[in-house]
Amino acid sequence: ACAREVAGHDLRVLVLEKKTSVRDHIHTTGILVKEAQEEWTPPRSLVREIRQIRVYGPSLNSVAIERDDYFFLATDTAGLLDWLQQEVEAMGVDIQPRSSFRNIVRRGKTWFIEELGVACRFLVGADGARSQVAKTLGLSQNVRYLKGVEYAFEPGTDEELSLHCFVNSKYAPGYIGWVLPGVGVTQVGLAHHSTRGVDLAPFLQHVGPIFGLSTRRVLERRGGIIPIGGLLDQFHRDGAILVGDAAGMVSPLTAGGIHRAYRYGRLTGSSIAQHLLNDSTEPGRVIEKLYPQHRWQHAARWIFDHLPADQLTDLVLRVPRLFGRIGGKIFFDRMNWTE
Repeated sequence: ACAREVAGHDLRVLVLEKKTSVRDHIHTTGILVKEAQEEWTPPRSLVREIRQIRVYGPSLNSVAIERDDYFFLATDTAGLLDWLQQEVEAMGVDIQPRSSFRNIVRRGKTWFIEELGVACRFLVGADGARSQVAKTLGLSQNVRYLKGVEYAFEPGTDEELSLHCFVNSKYAPGYIGWVLPGVGVTQVGLAHHSTRGVDLAPFLQHVGPIFGLSTRRVLERRGGIIPIGGLLDQFHRDGAILVGDAAGMVSPLTAGGIHRAYRYGRLTGSSIAQHLLNDSTEPGRVIEKLYPQHRWQHAARWIFDHLPADQLTDLVLRVPRLFGRIGGKIFFDRMNWTE
């Protein structure tokens, strides 16, 4: 998103891509919130609209919530990444695969990656939660994470078209498990605090009978880490900035990061272009003012981490109207707090 925006101002942009192909080794569920697809609308063939959330407590009692004016999109994530690359290359961006960032030096106002023979005026670290750019430049680094694992199963038949969310601290302390009828697959995963490894097998035994998972093949396995500490204190310096997961641009509560990556990648790209072309305000200062500081999300994260979420969830699920209000705030009320 950042590269596309900068290139749109007739500036030369090079993306160093560590992988051979952007579709390799996927580390995301690929679920888009409504606002994300408004930022960068994908082809309909790559998405599946989901309008209902069904939340389960540890007892597997559940309540479904939805809102007429809101939806999520499951995606063919590999196809989506391919499409994003094609969109960016069509803007003139040079994407160089199999190119890992290791070190960089600054002389005057120019950065040099000598081992690759590359020089640039501005450096963007969009290299994930454990950013090498952040480490190399002495910027802040993420220290609070969730770990996640997801399996893509063969699609089922007659599946309820919902994002099924499981609150259960036995399997997912600090976050949730999920089942999603996606694009050509059924996505099953969980994430929890990074203090232990993620074992999906017990969770599959717990929810498998509901969805008939034991009779389906696993087509793909994904995994990764999710920063949940919020925007880093020092995410920029003269001539450089971090964006996306590298900068902690992820909701501390829902762990959603794609919309923030799109939105603040675009805003960062615009700020970089204006800075380089017109010597305007340093981009990091611009983003500091634009990025929302939603303290209630951090407070809700603390509650989820420290209070008995299992008992609270089962209790609230007994009052569907109350749960609808709370769940609606968490899952749907993004107009005022940018997921």
